[in-house]
Amino acid sequence: MDTVLPIIDISNPTVETSQKLYEAASTLGFLFIEGSGFTSDEVDEVFALSKEFFSQSYDEKQKFAISQANRGYSCMNREVLDTAAKQGDPKEAFNFGQFKDNKAIQPLPQAFSKFEQGIADFSKKCHTTCNKLLDLLAVALQVDPAQGGDEWFSSRHNWEKVSGSILRLLYYPAISNSDGENEIRAGAHTDYGSMTLLFQREGQEGLEVLSPVTNEWIAIPALPAKNSRSCPPIVVNIADQLSFWSAGVLKSAVHRVRFPLQVRSGVDRYSMAYFCHPADDTLLEPVPSPIIQSLESKGANAAAKSGDKVLTAGEHLIGRLAAAYSWKQ
Repeated sequence: MDTVLPIIDISNPTVETSQKLYEAASTLGFLFIEGSGFTSDEVDEVFALSKEFFSQSYDEKQKFAISQANRGYSCMNREVLDTAAKQGDPKEAFNFGQFKDNKAIQPLPQAFSKFEQGIADFSKKCHTTCNKLLDLLAVALQVDPAQGGDEWFSSRHNWEKVSGSILRLLYYPAISNSDGENEIRAGAHTDYGSMTLLFQREGQEGLEVLSPVTNEWIAIPALPAKNSRSCPPIVVNIADQLSFWSAGVLKSAVHRVRFPLQVRSGVDRYSMAYFCHPADDTLLEPVPSPIIQSLESKGANAAAKSGDKVLTAGEHLIGRLAAAYSWKQ
C-alpha cells in the first residue's frame, strides 16, 4: 500500500538515519518506523486484551472511570479533542499511567491485571523506543555535547521519574449508517507530549493528517508487516512539547480519526498509542542546538511560557487536559 509518509528503519541507526528522521519531523511531523524490535506476537497480545476489555458492559468498564490524573476508562463522547466540536468523540479508551516495579500505579480491571507484567513490559519498550528516536533527533540537531549531546532529550525522559506518559488502548465501534454521521471519531487535534507511537490494525484505517502545505487531509494507511515475526510499521508523530522545545523546528501536526466508508459500514477499529512525555519537573527551556538557536535569534519561540515563566512539562500537560475533559460530575 502506498503512503506519503517516509518509512525509516531504526534497527541499526546511523547519522543518515538521524537525518531522515529529522527531515520527516521538521516537515509533516509524521513518519513510519520499522526495525523497532516489537514482534507481531507481543503487539497482538495487547490488542487481544484491549478487545476483551472493551467487550464488557458499560457499568463494568465505568468502575475504572478516567481520573484527573488521566488514568482509566474514557467512555463514548467523554473526551473532546476538537474544542469546536458540538459533542465528545464517539470512541472509548483506557489509559495506563506509569508502572512502578512492574506494577500499575492505578486500579486495573481483571482483563488487564492478569497480564500486568506484560503490559508493563510493553509500555517500557514503547518508552525506550521513543528515547532512541529522541537521541537520533538530538544528533541531527547537533545538540552541544558539553550539555548532553545526543542524550539531551532522552535524559529528560527518564522512565523512573513521574511523567505524563500514557499507554492508551482505543476502541472505535463500527457505525452501521453510512450517511457521514459520526464519521469523525477523534476530533482534529495535536498531541500534548514529546512524541507518539501509534500501533494500527490492517483494514482498520482512519488516521488523517492535515498537510501544512496544502491544508488538505492526508489519509494514513495501516501498512502490513514485512514478515510474520515483526509487527507492522509504527506511526510516529511529533507532539507539542517537543515542538515548543525546538522553537517550532520539529512540527506537531494536526490530525484526526475519520472512518472511511468501509469502516463506517461495519468494522470496529482498534488502535494503541503511546504518548511519551518528559518528566513532569522538566523545564521546556531552549535546546542547546545551533540549528534551533539560529531561529531563536530571528525571534522564534524558544520555550513554552506563561508570562515570563518557563513552563514545566507537567504544567503544560495540565493545561491541555483541562481543555479536553470536563471534570464536573
